[in-house]
Amino acid sequence: MSLPVETPPGKRNTTSLRLVLALLLMQLPCLSEAMAAEKMRLQLRWLPQFQFAGYYMALEKGFYAQAGLEVEIHPGGPGKPNPIDLLLEGDTDFAIANSGLIIARMQGKPLVALAAIMQSSPVAWIVRADSDIYTPQDLAGKRAMLMPAPESAELLITLAREGVDRDQLQLQQTSFNPQDLIDGKTDAYDGYISNEPFWLQQQKVPYRLINPREYGVNFYNDVLTTREALLQQSPAQVEAFIQASLRGWQYALDNLDESVQLVHQRYAPDKSLEHLRFEAEQLKKLIMPELVQLGHMNPGRWQAIAQSYLDLGMAEGPIELDGFIYKHKVATDNSLLYQVLGGALLVLLLVGAVALRFARLTQKLRLEVRRRQQAEQELRDSNLQLERLANTDRLTGQWSRLKIEELAHNEIKRAERYGFPLALVFLDIDRFKSVNDQYGHDVGDCVLTGVAQRIRSHLRDSDSLSRWGGEEFIILMPHTDLDQAYLIAEKLRGLLAAEPLTGSIGVTGSFGVAQWQPGQGLGELVHCADLMLYRAKQLGRNRVERFSSGDTLPLV
Repeated sequence: MSLPVETPPGKRNTTSLRLVLALLLMQLPCLSEAMAAEKMRLQLRWLPQFQFAGYYMALEKGFYAQAGLEVEIHPGGPGKPNPIDLLLEGDTDFAIANSGLIIARMQGKPLVALAAIMQSSPVAWIVRADSDIYTPQDLAGKRAMLMPAPESAELLITLAREGVDRDQLQLQQTSFNPQDLIDGKTDAYDGYISNEPFWLQQQKVPYRLINPREYGVNFYNDVLTTREALLQQSPAQVEAFIQASLRGWQYALDNLDESVQLVHQRYAPDKSLEHLRFEAEQLKKLIMPELVQLGHMNPGRWQAIAQSYLDLGMAEGPIELDGFIYKHKVATDNSLLYQVLGGALLVLLLVGAVALRFARLTQKLRLEVRRRQQAEQELRDSNLQLERLANTDRLTGQWSRLKIEELAHNEIKRAERYGFPLALVFLDIDRFKSVNDQYGHDVGDCVLTGVAQRIRSHLRDSDSLSRWGGEEFIILMPHTDLDQAYLIAEKLRGLLAAEPLTGSIGVTGSFGVAQWQPGQGLGELVHCADLMLYRAKQLGRNRVERFSSGDTLPLV
């Protein structure tokens, strides 16, 4: 019988080391592949500027690195390949596009919209202030520059919606040089409201904007996109890139000065700090971070954008959005969090039980008195609440229709008895439906509330404001004749049009004014003001019309 031979310690160590090295060599291809998969390339659609600050900040602040990503950012610009083409050819992993992305999708190209940074497009026509161009209709017969499709889509759709045939314009290919507007080589320059206006201000050249948003045309812009294949192969990396990018945008918008300095120093030294700061402030209004979650995309709005391209003949249907709008799919393991929360909840329940027992023992004698006091207070509060609900509009806080009718009947009786003048103003928010369609009803409610607050703050204590229904308001003005009411209405119209109500959303109003005549009831008075409101709408909106005895408009 032979005894086992023990391996010397040195030899055992050498054998173990060889085994570990062999295992590492076997894993090297997998490790290399995993590391390569985490390298991401982003293709921008223009030269470096604040327009891409969120991605720069995500890189500079280490948000990409914290997400396990190595990101390269490549600029675009004149002469550079189209970012969408680079994406489809596999030369980049992510790209920035405008809303024309949906056209490529309808053509069957496997693209996915990940996040819309700008909720409103900055594209606009810029004209000189000393020209006779104020509206899209005024462009007929004029020279107007256009960027290549689909960059120019918002401008073309504006023309179509306003009944202007593009053949009526002398269309020019854009020169990307606003000096052509100053030199008279074009009458309308296509540019970004975040860029060229600053340059014109520096040149001391007054200008006007023909902004598609003012005519109900409002598209997404700077949409982060990728191809379907990458999303299917690396869903976790795509999600990590999106979240790190949005984190970078949030940082950039919360720290504008720091971000402007960094963009100037590292990426756009040829642009002045003042120019970049102007661009940052304008773009923040278009991104609207206070109103809309960063990157938010509404399927209904994408549907409307796609339909606009179809109407313009820039795309062919059908419109299929399935798989086009990205949905978060990465699941996270929250088991440890749930355990911690469960333990904390158990401790809170135990402490709460002891505290509740002690409270019951110490407050038992005073419980009945408190119950009686609470019941009496609740009854008073309930009565006040019922009265408030019956008399005020729940959304705007102004008088309800029922309450204004009661007040109006009383004022008509007072006017009949003492001969006091009495005026009524009927107000309607122009194109309010487009606000709901483009931004959603929550933003629409904010606009209604903002209009009511702005009007109420400039009325007299004796005037009464009521939400008549939808986007319509009525103002009752005792001791006020027709001329005085007209002047007040004109002032209110100017206040509404002067500046946006919320973020970059501005509205205008049409006003109808009428004065009570002896023998009239409330219905007749409202009808007269409503006729004038209809006239204001017919004459182009954003105006005030007043009723005179010679007016005989048909019923609406």
